[in-house]
Amino acid sequence: MQFSTPSSARTINRLRVLNLLAREGEFSRADIARRLTLNKPSTSEIVEQLLQEGLVEEKGKAKTANGRRPTTLALQQGSRLVLGVELGSKNTCFTLSDLLGNVLRFERIPTPIKPDAQEHGLTIIKTCLKMRRITKTPIAGITVATSAQISNDSLSILRHDHWPWENVPLAKAISEYTQTPAILVHSMRAMVEAEQWFAGEDQKSFLYVNWGEHISGALVQDNTIVGEKSRFGHLPVRQTGLCRCGGIGCLETVAAGWALSERFAGTSVKDLAQSQDPKVVQALQEAAEAMGIALTSASAITGCNKIILGGGVSNLPDHYISLLQQYYQQHTHHSLANIPVVRSQLKDRSTVLGSVAVALDRWVFQRRMLQTMQGL
Repeated sequence: MQFSTPSSARTINRLRVLNLLAREGEFSRADIARRLTLNKPSTSEIVEQLLQEGLVEEKGKAKTANGRRPTTLALQQGSRLVLGVELGSKNTCFTLSDLLGNVLRFERIPTPIKPDAQEHGLTIIKTCLKMRRITKTPIAGITVATSAQISNDSLSILRHDHWPWENVPLAKAISEYTQTPAILVHSMRAMVEAEQWFAGEDQKSFLYVNWGEHISGALVQDNTIVGEKSRFGHLPVRQTGLCRCGGIGCLETVAAGWALSERFAGTSVKDLAQSQDPKVVQALQEAAEAMGIALTSASAITGCNKIILGGGVSNLPDHYISLLQQYYQQHTHHSLANIPVVRSQLKDRSTVLGSVAVALDRWVFQRRMLQTMQGL
């Protein structure tokens, strides 16, 4: 895009106006012009376009000390919807949301063990069609978050580490059957987007760790995700313990949800967390310490300013997380000891909300593009 051309400038300024109203609420035309340093004719033209598109609505008269009361404008949050899908190892979740990310409809279906690509793909398509039929409001787009390797065009799963899925054109099929734009996004990118959109994360440098059925991590530097394809869960923390990847002593063998569940005859981590059995307590303490070891190594290498823990296992009771934090503080370099290690406010909703955030960014707000432009 040539940002210097008039049409491109209008496109960018339209997005700036839309994001201002989404983030900060109601403004008059004059207030918008002042906040974004736009001239009044351009502002009026952009506002008129957004009104015609149904993305913005006039709310009423603003209160003023004197003079003519201006008409305020607000985002019409229900004018478009997005559908976020989390293709998880245990459940596949669907969230229909408005333009502010408010959840309007949520559905969860079990993910079969090593699901057949065609069968489960068809189930996903049918559920997307069901979600599409329950509303008359246009759905701007559908985003599917997955831990699989994704094609460059974001339409196909190239390979899945834990399922026999190869070259599965999932997003392409969803788009064709639902007549709605659809893309795939890596789960780590979705979770990071969720932190920034819905948890107000404003740190420019942080490490995000998905501590769930499996373990993964991503480093954010200057609001850009790097190391999205890293294998954080396979950092060595022990000298024994066979991992599903074939390695020995990986973090996952001690701390991943699958490993903890296997150790206790398939009991869920949620149930294990409430157990007072000394063997269970010891296993969870070891998991917390192993995560502390991995975070110590990651912090030393990346020099990040913050560590955020998301995913289901990160919802262990506070005393286990405190043990992890203590281990980190005691064993990390003194210059890094005060870096906060915190749990995500979004808990186990991070991935599905992240798929919503990616959809909102892709088809409505394009905040990533605006951030990139600011850095030019």
